[in-house]
Amino acid sequence: MKNPNPFVAAPTDPTLDAFGRRYPIELKNVKFNAHFSRETHCFTATVYLDGKAVMKVENDGNGGAHNYYPVHGQSKESFRAMLDDSCKEAYESLDDDIRERYKSILINGDHALTFSLEYVITELLNEHLCLKDMRKTLKSKITIFDEDDGKVYLYKMKPLAANIKYLKSIIADKNEGESHVWLNELPEHEAMVYWRRAEG
Repeated sequence: MKNPNPFVAAPTDPTLDAFGRRYPIELKNVKFNAHFSRETHCFTATVYLDGKAVMKVENDGNGGAHNYYPVHGQSKESFRAMLDDSCKEAYESLDDDIRERYKSILINGDHALTFSLEYVITELLNEHLCLKDMRKTLKSKITIFDEDDGKVYLYKMKPLAANIKYLKSIIADKNEGESHVWLNELPEHEAMVYWRRAEG
């Protein structure tokens, strides 16, 4: 059954807003290979800019920069223009914290633009992998985020309503649980906020 509350990595998504990032770029058709991911992620994906497929991206996982190439049927001129536009949009979308952290790179003209696209695509890929991991966990285990210590705790129980209710009663009997957020009960985009806080 299709998830009724999907996490959508779009500029208006409340989860991205909570992270302080608003990217006009999206990744779709992501294929990730953990086995060949060494210094960097080994992956391929289609890059979308403002909802339109503009290029392909790949990395062989050996530590090099991402490689970009045209989507099917795209001319060289269109590809170059879309790559330039994507670099500029990525650069404009960086928040102040990122600009401060990488200011020595971002003052370097053309290199600043290519770095920005590399950074945004890597962030979106990490978000994609993080979401995939969270979905897998929430399907199989009762998952709690503790506001006090900022950690996620997993219970090897099927996340059925009856099991969650039972676990809540046990925790309440110990006079604990006031700082707990039960991620299995949240819409996916809200659970993702807490999951990323713990992952970070």
